[in-house]
Amino acid sequence: MWKIVTLAAAALTLGTGLAVSRQDRTSAARHQVSGIVLTAPERGRVRIRHDDIPGYMPGMTMEFELRKADAALSPGDRVQFSLRVGSERSWIEDVAVTGHGDVLPADRSAGTGDVRLREGDALPPLALVDQDGAPLTADDFTGRLTFLTFIFTRCPVPDYCPLVSRRFTQVQSALAADPSLPRDVRLLSITIDPEFDTPPVLKAFALAIGADPARWRFAGGDPGAVRSVARAFSVYVERNGALLDHTLATALVDRHGRVVTIWRGNAWKVEELVGEVRRAGAPGAADDR
Repeated sequence: MWKIVTLAAAALTLGTGLAVSRQDRTSAARHQVSGIVLTAPERGRVRIRHDDIPGYMPGMTMEFELRKADAALSPGDRVQFSLRVGSERSWIEDVAVTGHGDVLPADRSAGTGDVRLREGDALPPLALVDQDGAPLTADDFTGRLTFLTFIFTRCPVPDYCPLVSRRFTQVQSALAADPSLPRDVRLLSITIDPEFDTPPVLKAFALAIGADPARWRFAGGDPGAVRSVARAFSVYVERNGALLDHTLATALVDRHGRVVTIWRGNAWKVEELVGEVRRAGAPGAADDR
């Protein structure tokens, strides 16, 4: 466990810029990968179902950052490419189309019959357990602003869970540094791997990344309860051995337990979250929006 936490802490070293650093460009690990394109590139990113990457991760579906203008890609293209993994970012380059195949459904973010939360909806009932073993329910959101997100501590891709946690660390710092911002803002990271991320693991992880327990909680608990809240936010999770194939979602919940904003993926900026807090104003404002 401590090896995992140590690696996670190293991956979450603070950095303010999102561009690939010169050090990352020269020292980033390189993996040769093959897979099939599921969606056409958009805003410099492309979704690919890739094969096993020996020594790194099993085959799964992921969204990759394209660092260069490679050949035009279309759904169904079979491709080979280089996956570069640096200390803060990952990206793909040298993409070559090798053939064409059928595309299976790419988005299974919520199971049949699951309700997808939208802005303005009230939180569903929650029955989670935090890093101290204390219960966490929907009542814990009442009377405060809460940013919640979904991670797992063993996530190996620097621009998935590690990036989200690094940005939450920056949000935590921004809130502490600006006395004009409301003081009732809280952060919540919900693990999508509760079988491994038990309360002691979450507590060690929180300590490793510098989370302030007075402001930032981590939660897991019963796998069924975790799946329920993940599906409510349309977070798709599929196990691939010890790792998980998953989507990302971050949300702001207001002082009445209503969803204010949901950010899909990892494109949101720290400034956006701080701006939402500023617009919400101090407790007692007429509207939390």
